[in-house]
Amino acid sequence: MRKRETTATKSSEVNAVSGSSEGNEAAEVKRHRKRVQRRAAKLKAEADAKLPQKLSPTPSHRLWGFAAFVIVLSASAGGLVVWQEHVESARMRLDEYLEPFTRDMNIPQLNTTMLNEHVTYVKDYFAPEDVRPGKDLRIEGYVPKHPIIIVPGFVTSGLELWQGKDCSDGNFRNKIWGSANMGLQFTLHTNCWLEHLSLDPETGMDPPGIKLRAALGLEAVDYFVPGYLVWAKLIEALGDMGYDSNMLATETYDWRLSTPNMEKRDAYFTRLRVRIELTHSIGGIKVVVVSHSWGDNVFRNFLHWVEQDDPDWAEKHIHAYANIAGPVLGVPKSISALLSGESRDTADLGWISRILSDRFIPRKARTSLFRSWGSSIGMLPVGGPGIWGNHTWSPEDTPKMQKDGVSYGPMIIYREVDEEATERENNASIISRVHSLIPKYMGGPSDQGLHLLTNETVMLNVDETMELLIEAGGPNFKKHVQSWGAIHADPCSERGDKGSAKRYFFNPLKCPLPKAPSLAIYCMYGVGSPVERSFRYLKMTTPKAKEQAKSHPEDVDNEKTGWTINRDEHTPDTGVDTGILVSDGDGTVPLISTGLMCKHPQGWRGKRLNPHGVRIASREYQHEPTAAFKGYRGGPKASTHVEILANALLMTDILKIAAGEVLDDSIISDIDGLAARIDLEADLRTDEPATC
Repeated sequence: MRKRETTATKSSEVNAVSGSSEGNEAAEVKRHRKRVQRRAAKLKAEADAKLPQKLSPTPSHRLWGFAAFVIVLSASAGGLVVWQEHVESARMRLDEYLEPFTRDMNIPQLNTTMLNEHVTYVKDYFAPEDVRPGKDLRIEGYVPKHPIIIVPGFVTSGLELWQGKDCSDGNFRNKIWGSANMGLQFTLHTNCWLEHLSLDPETGMDPPGIKLRAALGLEAVDYFVPGYLVWAKLIEALGDMGYDSNMLATETYDWRLSTPNMEKRDAYFTRLRVRIELTHSIGGIKVVVVSHSWGDNVFRNFLHWVEQDDPDWAEKHIHAYANIAGPVLGVPKSISALLSGESRDTADLGWISRILSDRFIPRKARTSLFRSWGSSIGMLPVGGPGIWGNHTWSPEDTPKMQKDGVSYGPMIIYREVDEEATERENNASIISRVHSLIPKYMGGPSDQGLHLLTNETVMLNVDETMELLIEAGGPNFKKHVQSWGAIHADPCSERGDKGSAKRYFFNPLKCPLPKAPSLAIYCMYGVGSPVERSFRYLKMTTPKAKEQAKSHPEDVDNEKTGWTINRDEHTPDTGVDTGILVSDGDGTVPLISTGLMCKHPQGWRGKRLNPHGVRIASREYQHEPTAAFKGYRGGPKASTHVEILANALLMTDILKIAAGEVLDDSIISDIDGLAARIDLEADLRTDEPATC
């Protein structure tokens, strides 16, 4: 009897303990959930506190000027860093919020394996794609062999102030181009900043009392501003494979200068020669030179310059030359920059660009700035209608374009408008301007706000466009085009070379590659990204404008007279958007410029321009950008003009070349078909003028 009572008592005690345990577990779950919720709320408040606070309304135009600077240059380091921190904070909040559930809580029905898989998937989905080709190749057995010299490109390296006007006091040796401080300088002293970036309009050299010089070293080219990488990923990849500062260097330059003035003012060609010879002499190994963008024009001109003194120099010192995104035959967007101070970047903003950009850097000021840079002139399209097309034909035209009667051949198509009436319309209310944009986004052309003097359109091929540009630029500009460019429309400019050994600028269609049979040249460029190819312009014409252009050709006010891209022209069926017809390229340079000379049998694969058998290979990279939340520079498969420097496939190719491997063609585009439709020698003059 006692045993039964004892057993019953123990049973009731067990049940009581069990019930109490279950109740305690449920209470603990509730308390834990509340702790997690409080923790998540705290993390959210901390992350939100990092976000930029909304500024109070202010009439200060300088704040709008800073906004314009950010949009036009896409280089606001602070915004990029905060954005990156916000994404990282979101990922950390997700991890910290879910982690207690998967680790501490004991819920029988919870499938923790499945939850962990979902958490891992979400974290990986938001994680930036960070590839390290240098580490991968080192594991495979690749090691450094050839020293590397980097020749950077246009606008992507820093410029330091060595001498300036009173408005620049306190900025000695500060970067007024290529630093986070650049935005502050622009905001506080816009006119001063522009004055110091300009070159002398007559000489193309330093203006009186101002000296800017290139920042030196790898740190001058790795990042444009903090967060906006340029060469950083490639330098990192080279380091991962085993390179260090003894085998890797850069020779920076003032990218504003024409190539003749680079040697005349800074002895750049001489310094580059000494750098390569010294690097070669240390280990006795030939050098690999890697250039980007305008750096290709610089290095090819250097090769012609140095062989005047030693015809065998390239053969003795250069193993390979990697030309990344080089504008070998020029850039059509240089036309719009030099004619009206515009490009697709500003035209896409439509009337907003007039508020954000024109008010602080008027098109007249931008045009004058670009015309003072010899490099802008050096990037004008090379060759005539046989390459770029005529009024009805271009080698790039697609069958659909031919059927629709549209062609890339006309470089400019324009209509004349009434200047004063159009100016009144542009000063109308924002509401009326918004109404003028409605037809554009409904898929049709919009001429609202344009007071046409005639319905006729005028077509200009590449030669006629160059003649128009020279006329608009005035006498000094014409002189500079003849000395620093290679345009087909002007016999003096089209010459093979430009004179003495210190003033050479070479036409790639006329001057052969160096005497270096063991040299390999790689043309490496992106495809699949639209680029400016043809422009729809408005010509502002009134008696006042005509008189001003005739009496003061150097002082044409592009704000009220002259030329402007017709931003309202939008015809999706023909490919025209905001007044610009785009073709295939890398977002800046069209395929016809980056790829033609390397693949055409009359180009660098032919006997005339490659008499010594330099090895030529073309490497194309399809543009496949990553989602914005994974990387604000496009990711490891992006191949637009600057982003290609961080392209994983390109970095792998550069590393293999540096390790001594030989690469063959890798073609994605229709560059071979394009080459088959072009006669490179059709337009070349054989009777060059004796004097110019």
